[in-house]
Amino acid sequence: MNPQQSFDKNRAKEFLARFQGDLAAAMAVRLCALGDRLGLFSVLAQQGPATSAELAARASVNERYAREWLQGLTAAGYLEVDPVTLAYRLPKEHEKLFADEENPLFQGGMLQMIAYAQEPFEELVAAFQNGGGVAQSSFRPDLYHNMSRSSGVRYKNLLLQQWLPSMPDVQAMLERGVSVADVGCGKGAAILRMAEAFPNSTFAGFDAFPPQVEGANARAREAGLDKRVQFAVADGAEKLPASYDLIFTFDVIHDSPRPFEMIRNIREHLNPGGVYVMQEITCEDETHANTGPMAAMKYGLSMHYCMTTSLAQGGAGLGTCGMPEKRVREMSLEAGFRKVVKSPAGNDFFSLYEIWP
Repeated sequence: MNPQQSFDKNRAKEFLARFQGDLAAAMAVRLCALGDRLGLFSVLAQQGPATSAELAARASVNERYAREWLQGLTAAGYLEVDPVTLAYRLPKEHEKLFADEENPLFQGGMLQMIAYAQEPFEELVAAFQNGGGVAQSSFRPDLYHNMSRSSGVRYKNLLLQQWLPSMPDVQAMLERGVSVADVGCGKGAAILRMAEAFPNSTFAGFDAFPPQVEGANARAREAGLDKRVQFAVADGAEKLPASYDLIFTFDVIHDSPRPFEMIRNIREHLNPGGVYVMQEITCEDETHANTGPMAAMKYGLSMHYCMTTSLAQGGAGLGTCGMPEKRVREMSLEAGFRKVVKSPAGNDFFSLYEIWP
């Protein structure tokens, strides 16, 4: 303790109360992840209030665990209980977050991402002490499935409805018919969505992590789009197999081991008249200005995945809050682009940019 800094007992008590609230929230998130994984929220939403025995029977789980789960989330204010019948219910206002996977507010994928991202904890501790990072291969496939599940909610509800209409030149190109690439495509949720909507265009997706590409190709076959959408393993910071009229990156640059090289490589693979669309995490230009619960969540995700997987490859380790608007503009201009237009469709979590040569 700094001997010149006075101790405020009331401030300490207030902080303790706040910290206890954060601990409670952490436990509630974990309970919610269990509820999503086991389908408990869906059972309550679809079949109505249930006692612990009824929920256990409906969801094929153990009654004692069901009882603890119900009581815990009732204590947190996520569920409600009838004190006479001891039947628990999921309030209608909470269903969209936990039981409606088609809704843009749905949080199931995020809950699972947080749970699975924390699994290689000892590797993260070692990286913290010695440098380096946690490799993508250290995470279970469940993490990547739920990344796609979480981002898929956004693409399903925002990509065609808000994001592309906010960029009329980009949308017109897709409607007319152009060659499109998605660099860092993951399991292809965004590009498959666009392929369904814009049959005149052709699409290619690239990702450096082979399991993601395998999953994307499987999804393309299932959707009957494998003739118009091709996925391949490729590092976006290195040479791509062709040039394209339109190139997208969704939540990719801040993860990249070589972010500037990736932006420059995209510039080199744009056809004349083409445009690059970058979607990144919203954050403040000055790191000290990233404060509050939303920023804390972003830094936590960064520590457990975005930053550490980049550092595991000897990369820049920008992290989740590593691509603020100021850096987007600076890196784009340095890479050879001449104009950056920020879309009005962004929010406090996502920002979209049209980047023109």
